Amino acid sequence: MSVSEKRSTTKMLRVTAAGFAGTALEYYDFFLYGTAAALVFGPLFFPSYSPLAGTLASFATFAVGFLARPLGSVLFGGMGDKVGRRKTLVFSLLMMGTATVLIGVLPTFEQVGWFAPLLLVTLRFVQGIAMGGEWGGAALMLVEHSPPHRRGLYGSTVQMGVPGGLLLSTIAITVSDHISGDAFDTWGWRIPFLLSAVLFAISMFIRLGVEETPDFTALQTASAQQSTPVRSLLRNQWREVALAAGVIAPGGILFYLVSTYAVSYGTTILDLSRTTMLNALLAASIVYLISLPVSGHLSDRFSRRIVILTGCFTALFGGFVLFALMDTGSGWAAFLGITFMLAVVHSALQAPQPAFLAERFSVDVRFSGVALSQALSVSVIGGTAPFMATLFYSWTHSTWLICTWLALWSVAGALSTIALSRRPCAIDDADQRPADTDRDPRLGASRQLTGTHE
Repeated sequence: MSVSEKRSTTKMLRVTAAGFAGTALEYYDFFLYGTAAALVFGPLFFPSYSPLAGTLASFATFAVGFLARPLGSVLFGGMGDKVGRRKTLVFSLLMMGTATVLIGVLPTFEQVGWFAPLLLVTLRFVQGIAMGGEWGGAALMLVEHSPPHRRGLYGSTVQMGVPGGLLLSTIAITVSDHISGDAFDTWGWRIPFLLSAVLFAISMFIRLGVEETPDFTALQTASAQQSTPVRSLLRNQWREVALAAGVIAPGGILFYLVSTYAVSYGTTILDLSRTTMLNALLAASIVYLISLPVSGHLSDRFSRRIVILTGCFTALFGGFVLFALMDTGSGWAAFLGITFMLAVVHSALQAPQPAFLAERFSVDVRFSGVALSQALSVSVIGGTAPFMATLFYSWTHSTWLICTWLALWSVAGALSTIALSRRPCAIDDADQRPADTDRDPRLGASRQLTGTHE
């Protein structure tokens, strides 16, 4: 291996670690809130409600974070396209870490009345703002540093941060749940939130050691940044934004149904223990973590479009499989259902997305495009999934409407994937080779990812 190859490998390892660690921490914080909302936030912050109403109220606060994401994507997207990916990611990480630690010291309704849920909603909103910039920025950090033939694989690393964060949060909640008596509901739930301070320090240390991406550096050198990136994006590439949001939608619904609603469904409807559901989610997350780079590699080997469409097809019936297995009342069956949904269906939907989306937006508005597409889709559709699923079940006392809802969005996701893959490309990708790429000459050099990186 030559000196340049060694340097390139070292650089990619550092970038990969930064993308994974930062995203894992931010999703640890985000999922920790979702798990706590399913298990304890109802009685602690909304005790005057019935159990069902309390669960709906706690999931409504969970959705607040998603509704804040579009605002965060505009804020951080514009920042990322003007001052750089690296600085923007450091700031979003700082915001998320601070909000999560503060949730760990919040007073409950019993202590300060309605001021408690108001503070909870405020901090959740801050988390959502931070998340609006994290995923898109981390995705670009990895894709823009990657060799062209490995963008799917390296891009999937940012998606690995999602189960990584879920895994960490589930472990933290599971360990805290073993605290005896009512101590977990009293103070044990706070421990995982406070522990995020340690994870934050580690992630920040890694992220500060990463260089700016070659693509943004070239853009900055040419002084080609847009003065208002979001406005330019919506004027010139609004179709890509809409289609990208459609591509992301089925994965967003599926993931939050499995990671958040399924825990609540198992404990409140099926009377499975919290430990059983958390252990099933924990074990499934490990398999999911391993499956993501496999799907990312397949998108490099074959086609991003084919892998994503495979995920959409399996999602058509995936919801029915999940709830059929869970309804047996077996912890092992719940594990199999959750594993199928995450490691097979969701992996195919999610792993190719960072590269697939980055390849569709010009470099001068790429952060804004990827961040806004993801934020709109997840906030409006995916983030409300636990609330909508709870509402659907209260109407029908069955899961068929939940599964049908997921299936319909899977069809929409497939159509969006096909349409987006036919849009002019910002870079040659797994779906359009150099010989047949439909390049729009008006896009110019700013539309290209800057060459082959070492």
